[in-house]
Amino acid sequence: MTETGDWIDTRAKGLASALARFGSIGFWVQLVFLIIVVLLGVYTLTIGGGGAKLANILSSIVWVIPVFTTFWCRRYASIGRAWSEDQSVPTPSGLARTIWIGVWAGAIGSLASLLSLFGAASALLVTMLANPQIGLQISPATGSTATYTVSAIDAVSIMSLLLTLTAELIVVAISLRLVFILARATRRDDLA
Repeated sequence: MTETGDWIDTRAKGLASALARFGSIGFWVQLVFLIIVVLLGVYTLTIGGGGAKLANILSSIVWVIPVFTTFWCRRYASIGRAWSEDQSVPTPSGLARTIWIGVWAGAIGSLASLLSLFGAASALLVTMLANPQIGLQISPATGSTATYTVSAIDAVSIMSLLLTLTAELIVVAISLRLVFILARATRRDDLA
């Protein structure tokens, strides 16, 4: 039996449908989050003025991985649609490789977001601990002698990291669900 002949018809159609559905969901959710993150990054770098520190700029760069996973989810959807329309039937090993790339890309993106988020939260914590514990005084930046300041850009940075992390965790969840469905569809003991 050929490798593509190993598919069980009903499960194969279910897997094709799941690929199209989850791929579309992952693509659109991530695209919305990416648009928000890009807008926040543009605000940080342009409208926010020169207050962006290195950590803020690095948190905006972390969105490069979600760009990849956004289009990888689109790939899931296109494979599922082509399979549903009988245009091309993927091999189980090729499909497993595609799905596992999505799992690992999402996991790497989540790890990068978490590390950046810890860095941003740590910087914010150090800034707050360096100031009087009765609270941070709100005053204009001009004429201030304070070495440490907390600005809206810090909050924008943390928000963009949280959105990026959420998008990556969605990709990991979708990809792992597809791995489960693929494993169920290719289980050989069901063929007997």
